[in-house]
Order: sequence, then C-alpha cells, then structure tokens
Amino acid sequence: MVEFVNPSFLQQRNAATPTSRSLQPQPPPASRAIPQHVEPTSIQRQQQQHTKPASAMQSPRVEAHKTPSQMHKTMPGSGVRRRQSSVQSATRSPSIGHAALPDTLSLFICVAEDCFLKARQSLQHMGRSLHPDALKEYHKLIATGLGCLDMALQSNKLVPRLEARVRMRYASMLVEETTNYVEAETILTKGISVSEKHRLTDLKLCMEYLHVKVLFQRNPKAAFISLDAHIADCTTYRQAHWVYAFLFLKAAFYNQVGAGSDRAALENLQRLASMAQARGDKAVCVAASLLEGLAHLRSDKSDSILRVQTCIANASKYQLEDAVRVPQVDVLLVLLDLACSIRQKSIQECWVKLSALTQRMDEMKDRDEFNPRQFEMLLPIRKQKPSGNSPSHSVSPDTVDILREGDDDVDFLVLPTIGVYHTWALAYILHGIVVLNTSSDIEKSSATWQQAITTLQDIRYKGPPTSLSNAMKNAEAEAELICYIHILLGWRAAALSHWKEVKRALLTVERTQVPQGVTQTLYMYLQGVFRQGTGQIDEALAIFEGPQFDLQSVGSAKAGHVQKEIAILAAFNRLWIWEHDRYRDAKKITRLIDQLQPICAEHPDPEIRATYHLVVGTARGSQPLSVNQLKQHISQGTHLLKDTQNKQLIAISLSIMRAKLFGGVVGVQATKSARAAVQQTKASGTVLWQSAAQGMLADTYETDGKVAEARQARGDGIYLANELTARIRDAVS
Repeated sequence: MVEFVNPSFLQQRNAATPTSRSLQPQPPPASRAIPQHVEPTSIQRQQQQHTKPASAMQSPRVEAHKTPSQMHKTMPGSGVRRRQSSVQSATRSPSIGHAALPDTLSLFICVAEDCFLKARQSLQHMGRSLHPDALKEYHKLIATGLGCLDMALQSNKLVPRLEARVRMRYASMLVEETTNYVEAETILTKGISVSEKHRLTDLKLCMEYLHVKVLFQRNPKAAFISLDAHIADCTTYRQAHWVYAFLFLKAAFYNQVGAGSDRAALENLQRLASMAQARGDKAVCVAASLLEGLAHLRSDKSDSILRVQTCIANASKYQLEDAVRVPQVDVLLVLLDLACSIRQKSIQECWVKLSALTQRMDEMKDRDEFNPRQFEMLLPIRKQKPSGNSPSHSVSPDTVDILREGDDDVDFLVLPTIGVYHTWALAYILHGIVVLNTSSDIEKSSATWQQAITTLQDIRYKGPPTSLSNAMKNAEAEAELICYIHILLGWRAAALSHWKEVKRALLTVERTQVPQGVTQTLYMYLQGVFRQGTGQIDEALAIFEGPQFDLQSVGSAKAGHVQKEIAILAAFNRLWIWEHDRYRDAKKITRLIDQLQPICAEHPDPEIRATYHLVVGTARGSQPLSVNQLKQHISQGTHLLKDTQNKQLIAISLSIMRAKLFGGVVGVQATKSARAAVQQTKASGTVLWQSAAQGMLADTYETDGKVAEARQARGDGIYLANELTARIRDAVS
C-alpha cells in the first residue's frame, strides 16, 4: 500500500491553486477501460447549484428568528434603530463584500488530478529504469491524489453524479496503481448503488465494466459468471452497445487464461459477429472475424489454417465499403493473412501479401487522422435509439474509454490495440522470415530484423502516459519482442555457420532477461543448436533432453503450436546426435521415432513432415529400414520441400539422397545427384553442408575414375572444413 501524503506538500512544491490548464483532460490510455478524468469546471458548476449564494444568506427569508429584545431595538422612533440602520446600510453596500468561502471539495479533486497527471508524465522512462528516487516520487504523487479523492468522498457533500464519477476514478486508480482489489470492489459497489438509485445508466454500466475487470484479478471463474449476467441484462434492456463491450471483454479474458482457441471462446466471438451482422454493424463483424482468425492461428489442429482463411474471407467482404474500413483492422488482417501463408509455406503468396501489407501501411500513414501514438481503434456502430424498454443515456462523455458518442447516426466502440510502430515491427519481422527462405541474399533478412529492433527502440519514448503497471507490462512486451528478433538473428547465423554471431545473439538475449514461456523455449533451443554446432555434444544433448522439450508434457499442456513444434525439432536433433557411435542407442531411437510418428505424419507444416521423413530415413533403429522404405522416406521428404523453397532443407535432402542412394554407385545419375547437392548447398550458404557435399562429390569422381576432378572437389571440401573449424574456434574461445 502506498502512504498518504498531505496535499499541502504538493501545494508547497507546485502552486497554491492548480491552474485550469494543468487540469485539461488528457488522452486516455488504451489499456484503461473507464473514464479517468473529472473536469473541475463541471465540478464547480454542480457544487454551485447545491450551495447557497452569499446574497441569499442576507435575505430576510433566510434570516434567523429574532428575540423580543432584538425586535425592541429596531422599533420605529428608537435612536438605536437609526444607528442600526446606518450599520446595516453600510454592511449591505455593494462596495463592501464578504470573502467567498473556498470550494474545498473542488480543490481536493483538482489537486488529485494534478497529482495523477504529474505522475503519469514521469512514466516515459520509469517503466524500464525504475530508479528508486523517481519511483518514490511517483508513489508520493499517487498517494496524495488518492488521499484527496478519499477526503472528497468522506465529506458526503457530493451530488450523486459527481460522487459516482469520483468513486469510479478512485477505484480505477486503486486497480491500476495498487493490488488492493477488495477495497476497489467495495468502492465500485457503492458507486453502482448510487448510480442505480439516481438512474445514472452510463456511470452504472461503466462501473460494472470495471468491477468485472477487478473481479477477474481475484477470481476469473466468478468474473465469467458476472459477465454473463451483465450481458443478459444489457440484452434485456436492448443496450446493444454495452453487449458488444462485454462480449469483447469476455474474449479478452479467454485469451488471458490461455483459452482463446477453446470452443467457448470461439462461440463467444461467433455470437458477437452474428449480433453485429443482424444490426448492420459491419466493422464489429470484421473485428470479430479477425479475433477468431487469430485464435485459430494459435491452434495446432489440422484444419486451423483453413479456418483462418475462412475468417479472413468473412472479414474481407466488408472491407470494400469505405464507411466500414478501419485502418488498424485493415493492416492487422493483412498481417494475419501473411502469417497464415508463412505457416502454409506458400512463398509466392507471401510476396503478394507483403506488397499488400506495404500498401495498407502507406495508406494508413497518409491519412489525416494518422497518429503514431494511438493505441486504440474505433469501430463505428449504429447509434442506439431509446425505446420503451431501453434506458437512454447509456453512452455519454463519461464512457469515452469504452463507448464514444459520434455524429449523426454513428457511435464508436473503443478497443485497445497494439501501437502503430508495434505493427510496423511485426511487419518487419514477418518480412525477414519470408526473405530468409527465398532471397538469394540471405543478409537481407538480417537488415530487416535490425530495422524492426530500431523501430521498437524508437517507440519507447513515444507511448502515451499510463499507469506504472501498464508501463512495466509494455516494457516487458517490447523486451520480449526484441529477444525474439535476436533469436531469429541467431538462427540465421547458425544456418550460415556464423557461430560467433550466434553467441553474440545469445548473450544479448541473456542481458535482456529472457521472459518465461515461448521465448524461453526458443532461447533454450538456440542454446542447444549452438552447442551442437560448435562440437559441445554432451551439453547439447543435455539441453535437448530437457523438460521443456519433452513431447508428452508439451503435447498435453495448452502451450500452443510453437512450443510443440520446437519440441519436435529438439527430438530431431536428439535422433541425429544418437547416430554418432559414441551416443548411439538403438532402443532410444526406435522409441522416439514411434513417439514422433503420430505427431508428424499429419502435421499441417510441410517442412516438419519433410524433416521427419529425412530424419527417419537416416536413423538406425532396432530394425534397419529396407531399401524401399529408405527410398520412400527420402522421396516423400524431397517432394514436400518442392513448394516451400527452403534452401537449407532442400540442400540437406539432396545430400542425404546422394549419401543413402548413390554411395559407391557408378554412373551419370550418381554424378548428377552429387553435383545437385553441391549446387544447392552453395545456394543455402551453409558451410557445414557445403563441405559434406564437396566430399561426396569427390567420392563420386573417384568412383568414376576422375582423379583430377576428385582432387579439386576434395580440396574445396577441406578448405571449407578448415574455415568452419576456424569459426568454431573463434566462437568458443
């Protein structure tokens, strides 16, 4: 809990009375879902309406009852009367006025808003540095503001609407700046009662919205039950705007508990889309389809990609109407479509969608209302017309963080979203992934990812003022994204056998403090690749056999398809390590292949299926493969790689084909196979496989009796092997 600081402390530091300029409402943060600012001018108007003016205090109608002695002193003909009359006339002279009593309640609320504003303005850097002195000053300002609001509430002199607004502001600050959720719920409950008693529908719904979010922090199950009750009530009273708001909040809760792709979560989004379609709110239909597509993209079901494409098609049919198009939704839809094509390994489609993404982002940047600091999107919805069973005024200036009044027949539903620069960073990341597999210049992917890092670092100082907890969450999210980019850079370097760059990427991720979850799994896998690539086989095997790569535990958990796929790759690494005579264990190989077979045989990713066939074709388990089985595995793996354009995997498949099917064979076909392997390994840029392919080509030439060609090929292979050895020595030194 934060300590209370006397408001006079702030007045001594800043000014005796806050100026009106310092109390102008600030743009609300995207993550906040309730009104955050109480206008002091409106407070004064409401207070003055319920405060007797000074002139009324002197009116005969409100004078206190006079005693007989007092009446005697003012009887006609009395000398005292003349003197008293002259005193009263002087007292009532307009040139002599009474000093106005200070409006302490308005002053308390103004000081609170000044404290909150000053604290939020100091958050630009504090989310990452957390300097003790700055943190202490921040807590002091927040505590002072909360104390001022508490004093205003304890006065019991606030008019109902103002009291409800102050309670909502007080509760929102408690939720954002402290963990005192019980007190926040108590304050909100009282505020809801006040709003319900005085028919303040907009404030009542706002506080119910915030109350559900507070309840979710303590008891998610109870929050879902409360949400269903609010949705039912809003449906009964035909408050469609608030039904939308609560349904979107429910979808956010499903994502936070890791159940975004569960049946209940998908049914919630489908209900949202169905309701929006019935009312003609097409922008809401598009947003619901977008969220459903993202949920399917995270799923590892065999038909997940088809479901994503269906959602994209449902959303795209409305995007041709200018009245429906929302720039952020346009860009996110193209990003989703591009990510879907990357998972399908449809490289040609990826380039087409990259072009469309660039066009959409340029259009968004050229719009007059473009704001790089915007972390919310506004969905136009039809204005709710009051009816006999529908309370009016459920949308007002006090609901601007959830619902906003618009012009004509349109209101707006406010949804928090990622910032513009975050969107650009994601676009750079996906662009680099596409370039990595298809471009002849593999260095282009590195430059693209470096641009993503630069973009993320630029927005660190451009975020809107928000709470300390949200600032820390944003900092952690950006750090996690930067870690992911450095891991991608490490994988690219490993593909090129640049082990020193891999080590540098690992050290950078370590300094950034690797977050738990998917990023931690990716980081550990890169550690294993580095150990295996630099000859530290024991350490690599220990990493790949770790619990985070256990197929059974990862498969049973709701970890998402990324962790499962990384666990599959770690299993492939174990199989090839076990092929070495020192680590060979036929029983382990057979057991792991049996475990991989049901997972990989029907996996939606063609590269994983292809790699599975190539690894099984080279594995020596308890029962050796027949020649037909070997040919079948290699043929299936090579066929699956035709459309992926993954140069590294194609190079590996051709090298395996030459080693397993044409070893010791004399003839043109064997020579063609060896040359194709050499050519493809050069295109991939992998020094290790280039050296291996040159050695196999030399063996083929020797078998054919071509001594000079064999000597040349073997010399090239030895040169590449020496270069690789030097790189390894440089990386581990």
